[in-house]
Parts: sequence; structure tokens; C-alpha cells
Amino acid sequence: MMRMLRRRANGFFVAALAWSIVASPTLARACSVCTAGRDEENKAAFLISTILMSLLPLVALGTLLYVLWRRFQKLEAATIAASLASPRGES
Repeated sequence: MMRMLRRRANGFFVAALAWSIVASPTLARACSVCTAGRDEENKAAFLISTILMSLLPLVALGTLLYVLWRRFQKLEAATIAASLASPRGES
């Protein structure tokens, strides 16, 4: 019974997601290349959103690399501290 409800819920979710993807430009009435982009306010909004969408993946990747670099530094420092603390005969 629970499996059937889960499948039905998953099917509904997939259908709703597909509909929202297909209908979202129509609902928002948005198009970055339409003639509505000729207004000065719209130009600025499209420019800012384009810059944001272009920089966001780079910032995310840079943050990930920074976090990994810091983590490796801490692990290396802990390894060095552990090797200095242990007797000479053991590793």
C-alpha cells in the first residue's frame, strides 16, 4: 500500500516538475531577447542577472576548491603533529 502511494506521489511530483519547466517562461512572460528588453530598466535587469548567472558557478567552484584546500592543509598539519608526537620507532 505504501509503495503504491509513493509511486503515485513520485509520478505526481515528476508531472508537476515537468509542467513547471515547460510553463515557467509563459507564466513569467519573460524572454531575454524579446523587444521588451529595450527599456532601460529591463536592460539593467537582464545585464545584472546575466552577470550573476555567469559568476555564480565560478564562485561555487572557487568556494569548493578553497574548502578542500583548507581541509588538506589541516589534515597535513595533523599528520605532521602526529608523526612528531609519536616515538621515533613507530610511524
